[in-house]
Formats: sequence, C-alpha cells, structure tokens
Amino acid sequence: MADRPLERPSHPLRPEAGRLQPRKAAAAAALALGALTFLIALIVQGELSSMPDWRLTVPGLAATAVAAAASVARREPGGYWLWALGLGLAGAAVVLGWFLLLAIVAVATAVAILILHAVM
Repeated sequence: MADRPLERPSHPLRPEAGRLQPRKAAAAAALALGALTFLIALIVQGELSSMPDWRLTVPGLAATAVAAAASVARREPGGYWLWALGLGLAGAAVVLGWFLLLAIVAVATAVAILILHAVM
C-alpha cells in the first residue's frame, strides 16, 4: 500500500486534454483587430491632419466591437483591459488625424509644464 503512488481524483470541471479553450480568446482577438485597424489607418493615411478612409476603418471598428461583445458575453476573467484597449485603438483609427493632432498638443503641453516647473 505504501509503494503505490497517489493519484489525483477526477474532477468534473477539469478540462480534458483536447478540449482546452483559451480563457481570453475573444479579448485577445479584439486587441489584435483594434491594433490591425490602427496600423492600416496609419499606413494608408496621407497627410497628418487628414482623415483616413472610413471604408477601411469603420469595418475594423465594427469587427473589434463584435469581438469585444463576445468577450463580455463569455465573461472572460481579466480580459476587459484587452478589449477596451482594442476598442480604443480602433476608435482612434476612425479619427486618426484628430487623434494624432490632439496627442501632439498634449505632449507639447506636458513638456512645457515640465520645463516651467523645473525653471520656476
């Protein structure tokens, strides 16, 4: 009896070896789709202040929203920041010109505040 190794009891919630599903698959898909939409808009955009083509960015935003809704419906644990970041990137891609100009103004303001804080 002492020579026999202990075996782990079977449990109904333990996944089978072939049926393991990723815990945050839809959230990761939303992040990937949002990043891809942002990259496509960034590559295709002509001037810095111009708006990208909505025929490219709006379908990407819709696909990201569907993946984010699937993540919420699946109640994926800890995946909310993934799909939120993906939706943010896809939303920024739709208005990329305004987003970049606002980011430039925000960074310039932060640098000016840091310089003035160090001088005064």
